[in-house]
Amino acid sequence: MKKLLCIILIFMMMLTSGCIEKKVKHSNSRKYLVYNLGQLPSDLLMLKDDNVRQKDLLLVLFEGLLREDKYGQIVPAMAEKYDVSADKIGYTFKLRSDIHYSDGTIIKAIDFVRLFHNILLEKDNIYAKELYCIFGAKDFSLGKVSFDKVAIVAKDDLTLEIRLNSANEYFKNILSNPVFTLRETSMNMKNWKESYDKIQYSGPFIIKDINEEGEIYLIKNEKYWRAKEIVSIEMLFTTIKDEEKTLADFETTESNNTSKIDVFVSPPISEGISLSMEKKTIAVPSQSMYYLTFNLNAKASVKNNNFRNAISATISKEFIIQSISKDLAVPAISYTTTNAVNGEGGKVIFDVFGSKDKGTKYLKEYLKLNSYEKKQELIIVYENRNLDDRIVKEIAKSIKENLDEIAKNIKGHFDDVDYLNVKVVCKGYEKDELKEVLKQGNYDMLYSKIDEEYGDMYKFFSRWTSNSSYNIYGYKNLEYDKTIQRALMESDNKKKIIIYNEAQDILAKDLPCIPIYILNTVICKKENVKDIYTTKGGNLIFDYAYKDNTIVVK
Repeated sequence: MKKLLCIILIFMMMLTSGCIEKKVKHSNSRKYLVYNLGQLPSDLLMLKDDNVRQKDLLLVLFEGLLREDKYGQIVPAMAEKYDVSADKIGYTFKLRSDIHYSDGTIIKAIDFVRLFHNILLEKDNIYAKELYCIFGAKDFSLGKVSFDKVAIVAKDDLTLEIRLNSANEYFKNILSNPVFTLRETSMNMKNWKESYDKIQYSGPFIIKDINEEGEIYLIKNEKYWRAKEIVSIEMLFTTIKDEEKTLADFETTESNNTSKIDVFVSPPISEGISLSMEKKTIAVPSQSMYYLTFNLNAKASVKNNNFRNAISATISKEFIIQSISKDLAVPAISYTTTNAVNGEGGKVIFDVFGSKDKGTKYLKEYLKLNSYEKKQELIIVYENRNLDDRIVKEIAKSIKENLDEIAKNIKGHFDDVDYLNVKVVCKGYEKDELKEVLKQGNYDMLYSKIDEEYGDMYKFFSRWTSNSSYNIYGYKNLEYDKTIQRALMESDNKKKIIIYNEAQDILAKDLPCIPIYILNTVICKKENVKDIYTTKGGNLIFDYAYKDNTIVVK
């Protein structure tokens, strides 16, 4: 009896003390990870438009010669190794001997020749230009020569040789783009929703099924050469377009084997702050930056450098983004996201908080002109998307309130200065409509995104040269043109960076555009989802991702 009482007392003491060990038990909910892709791509070529999220699907299904690893480094993928010639023009890729398609067919160098041939041949292809750095590629794409004049050659089953027009330090980054992963360019890829079971997959997963709701059921590709490194055996990609519905499925805690979501990207703006506070989001800086570009062919005010500087000085980027969601973006302090130009700490050219003192100085200089416009209207145009709409309206509000306040404060220095009365009009358009508006020049400022692909400095800075097809804004500076030409001809990378810094200083002085934000990739994920990584371009890497199906009971 005494022994029984002792056991009861010991058990009661354990219950009342906080010393019971935490127990781990398995959850009864589904074990596989569910990611919301957002929208099904029309095909698995994805060469006609740039949809970052849809390219997430390319990365799980296919692989190229090189890939970006979880640390952001470009590493060999299907190519076991590669050599670069002394003049940095010739690339020799040695393929792995154990690479196969999902049906067991051996992958050979000729498959990559066929891939590049078909990509260059594909009509309405926005990515063909990425390969124009290869000798003969541009002329073939434009129909001027046959493919045997293109310097992409399979020397044998395991050796692929590519020769460039000139040294290109970003060529490795270009090859890591998901659109250059190995896949056939047949009708199976164009009709993939019906023909998914006939496709030869070269990446970590294959499509096992697509249901009527557009959900894609993925299973591990056991023929993939890194199959042992891929953690998840199966995954589900949903395709819910509506942000609110996506969030509702993400927040639901009930067990459901098909429709509930563990991971998605870009939460509704209205919920961004609360999700961040609940530690349900991860914000990763991308290589996409938003700019406010001036139409220098428009009215006299935006042609005036002091007026442009007054606008730049008074916009508080930090305040605007904090009022929406601090996870969405990082205020821009320079023209480019590239550390090579700006240094690891970031070269500060633009103040993120804004300065009314600087704004006053520039506006006074502008108002010295007798021809300044009174009661003027400034039109900001942009692509009609939820986030863009919110930010543009905040920018417009900031410009109007700050310029009007400064004008009133300096009243008396100039006749009728209180009539400056700036009106800022925001006009959002669909993508094709916006192109037409820009062509006609019916705007004063454009709010738009520029992707700094692969950290290619030349790609951004060359946009502002006088003869660039991208420069439709009327900016011309002969000194700038010569500076960019020097950078293009310079082979020493350190000297090249110095030249790009000179170019950045010229742009900052002339101010044809204002850098506003570096866009973040905002990932919403459940606490039990582990090891999701992103590429520098913002694509999700699922190689190591898994759902931890244990629950800690306190």
